[in-house]
Order: sequence, then structure tokens, then C-alpha cells
Amino acid sequence: MKKLMSSLLLSSLLAGSAFASMDGTSPYNADFARMNQYFNSLIKSHLSSSALNNFSYPRTDIQDAKDKIVLQFDLAGVDKKNIKLSIDDNKLLTIKGEKKEAKKVKSKDFVKKEIFYGEFQKSIQLPENIDESKLTTKFENGILTVTVPKTEVKKPKAKLIPIK
Repeated sequence: MKKLMSSLLLSSLLAGSAFASMDGTSPYNADFARMNQYFNSLIKSHLSSSALNNFSYPRTDIQDAKDKIVLQFDLAGVDKKNIKLSIDDNKLLTIKGEKKEAKKVKSKDFVKKEIFYGEFQKSIQLPENIDESKLTTKFENGILTVTVPKTEVKKPKAKLIPIK
């Protein structure tokens, strides 16, 4: 009986009938509307925050020229010693690093904060026809340029198979 009463009370609270006045409105509607507005603005502000906007950090330009692939990574403010670049056997180029903040500033003083700080990682699949042994890098003015020469595409030769 106690469970039945508590579930009835809970369902009436959720339905809003426990506090509804004679005209069907609730004195709490304005409070709930303000809370809803607050939560919506909170969600919107976090969806447009720098952490979510920088999911593709660092921003990258990829140029596919006839004889080479040139990748440029925008790493303004990142110290060269905090960048690691690797390529695996599957031709997956990975850049990892960290952009450190010079000093911590109280977040309550900011009106807007879009500059990304923290660790990052990005992987880019390169085509099969590259020569990673001749890969070159240049880091200048916050731009890391990676140049990867292409090799000649080996076309598979068709082999005639005799039919018996």
C-alpha cells in the first residue's frame, strides 16, 4: 500500500496535477521555464565552447600535387619540442602535441574564451604511393609543413592463366 501511494504521488507530481490551480496552470511554470531557459543556454554555450570547436585541432591544409603531398598544420603558440610526428606501416601520419598556457587566468574574468590549450592528436591517412623515407618537415611561424614525395604507382600486371 505504501508503494502504491508513493507511486501515485510521484506520478501526480510528474504530471503537474498536484500543484495545478483551478484554471489548469501551475504556480511553478515560470520557475520551470526559467530553469529550462538556463539549461538550454548552458548547453548552447558548451556546444560552442572552444573544446568542442577544436575537435579538429590543429587545422590542416592538404595539397595533393603531381609529385608530392604537402600538409600544413596550424600550430600557432605550440612549442616545437611539444610536437611529435609519426608515420606507421599503413601510411597513417599522426601528429601529437600539447599547447601550453603561459599562465593561468581566472576563467570568471573572460567574456569569451576560444583559444585552445591542451593536448591534441590528429591522424591523416596517406595514399599508398608515397615514399615516407624522403619525408621532410619545416616548422616556421607556427606552421608545420610536412612534404611527402610520391612514388610511381605500380600497376598490377595481368597474368594470363591457361585454361585446361
